[in-house]
Amino acid sequence: MLIRTLLSLAFLSLLTGTLEAKDDPFVGKWQLNRAKSNLTGMQLKIEDLGANKYKITNGDVSTTITADGTDQNDQFGDTVSIAPKGSTNWRMVIKRGGKVVSSMTHTLLPDGVTQTIKGTDNKPDGSTSDYEVELKRVGGGTGWSGTWEEVKERDASSHELDIEGYEDTGLTFKSPDYADTVSMKFDGKDYKEAGPDEASGGLFSGKRADEHSLELTFKMKDQIIENRRYLVSPDGRTLTITTHQSGQPHDQVSVYDKL
Repeated sequence: MLIRTLLSLAFLSLLTGTLEAKDDPFVGKWQLNRAKSNLTGMQLKIEDLGANKYKITNGDVSTTITADGTDQNDQFGDTVSIAPKGSTNWRMVIKRGGKVVSSMTHTLLPDGVTQTIKGTDNKPDGSTSDYEVELKRVGGGTGWSGTWEEVKERDASSHELDIEGYEDTGLTFKSPDYADTVSMKFDGKDYKEAGPDEASGGLFSGKRADEHSLELTFKMKDQIIENRRYLVSPDGRTLTITTHQSGQPHDQVSVYDKL
């Protein structure tokens, strides 16, 4: 899903003047530099509602799920299932259009303040990508209940980003990992994502401040999910993307090197 690698940002002023695609510093292939990036800090809130029912909140997005192993709809058209494996393990599966896009195991560690997530993403080409996340409890709570903050993350995706010129003044963003594409102009209008696993109802809009900076906004069903600021260094070799997910206390910073 392109939301993993690009999308979204609050509006700035419209770009004055035009750039030929060959001269645009954003155009090219970019590779994530993990050593220079800060991708942790996201928070996940879990509330135990009783009767094996839980409210799970990520930023401003909440889903209530009964942990009985059945597929249940979220507000954006995907399905989520949670199958408890004892008191300290959850098996969670996320489907889009009936197809599994991600499956994972949540584990509560004996210290009571650490939760791990080990999972696998299924890519459109049939390949898979494993990932691991470690979260620490922030504040109070027992068992699954509480606010959890991501402190470590690892995944096997390439995190390559391809950017091409689109028509006169626009850009096309491509995520090779998930075969997703967004072609857009920076006029504040909404543009749809294209790809086999694109989020239903997901729209992108953006504005460009100058030659080296732009901002994008990603929303689902009129709800803003993410805002991102893209900045290319003066020498054109580094792309920094600062992501703010609505309702999250910390921003994530992704630094890309030009290939």
